[in-house]
Amino acid sequence: MTTKEQGARHVSNAERALWTFLMCTLVAPLLAAVVILLASIVSGLIGRGPASLLALDRAGQFAWAAQKAMETYVWSAIPAGIGGAILAAIVYVRGTVPWLAGATAGAVVVSVLAVLAGGMMAQHLTPMAFIGAAVGALMVYVIKKARIIN
Repeated sequence: MTTKEQGARHVSNAERALWTFLMCTLVAPLLAAVVILLASIVSGLIGRGPASLLALDRAGQFAWAAQKAMETYVWSAIPAGIGGAILAAIVYVRGTVPWLAGATAGAVVVSVLAVLAGGMMAQHLTPMAFIGAAVGALMVYVIKKARIIN
């Protein structure tokens, strides 16, 4: 194997960081939307949740859950981009990122944005932070499975 062939297989930390950021901005909103979709469906099926959900029939509950999942996908792009930038910075420096850093970044970014937004989001800070942490940890798993980081 020539030196040129060996050099073609080397991936720099900058490339890993770029792909980490791109994956976070694309996949993290999808994961958050799936979590919200499943939680909304289960809430409707067991009879717990907001009055606007419980007043609907089964088809309406599924439509409500789909609407909330789409809203989550759209609005979670902001924390996903910020969290992705944080993880990309860690990958740029270290070449990898531990799952706990992903979970922490997800929880902190979602919590800060929820507090800054105020209103209903600030009232649901704990479940939102948990979902942010779960999505952050899943993102680290996804980018490791995609062999972006070791």
